[in-house]
Amino acid sequence: MALNGRFPDTMLAHLGWPEADHLRLRPDAAASITRLAAAFEAHFGKPLYLSDAYRTYATQVSLKATKGVFAATPGTSNHGWGIAIDAASRVNVDGSAEHRWFEANARPYGWINPAWAQDYNSNNGQHEPWHWEYSAARDTHPTSAPAQEDDMPTTQEIHDTVVSILRASEFFGTAGAPGAAVKRIAAQVLESKVSNDTGTLAQTVRDTRRIARRHELADYPDS
Repeated sequence: MALNGRFPDTMLAHLGWPEADHLRLRPDAAASITRLAAAFEAHFGKPLYLSDAYRTYATQVSLKATKGVFAATPGTSNHGWGIAIDAASRVNVDGSAEHRWFEANARPYGWINPAWAQDYNSNNGQHEPWHWEYSAARDTHPTSAPAQEDDMPTTQEIHDTVVSILRASEFFGTAGAPGAAVKRIAAQVLESKVSNDTGTLAQTVRDTRRIARRHELADYPDS
């Protein structure tokens, strides 16, 4: 059994959407938050950003030194067990539509904002609307691996066309054309030209979103 914050890579899985694929969790938690993120994006029309997920023991030590009471004692954090996230995208804002949506919809996926993070009682812990924890017992549709995007095949030409659209917008700037509009153009290309040749729709979506998300990062500090 691995120790808190000392999981080997084989016990962790990367999250399954572009805005969070640099973060890791326990595989069942990663699968569930990936599904929840897809539902969030379908509802709000914007991706779910996370500021944190699994934390190594060394990271816990560092955060405790800098964040004080807002960080757990190293070796005890649920981040160190790979079952906790810190959400952004305004899920971290009490009373926001995004936070209320999480309160109403996250539990069936196994995710809760624990009581200590809600009650404003510093004896129990600090108030943290951004902190959500996974319980496999609450997950109504568990899987053993992160959910993957649809691998519907598409041609390499389409893949290159969509990526080129977004790279061009990145090069020339999008001050007058927000990233969301660019992504809509890309989606139209995909919807009109998908066929059964080389490449995959999932890879095209991942590539385009990784580029398009750079145009949305201005929203991240208050997201």
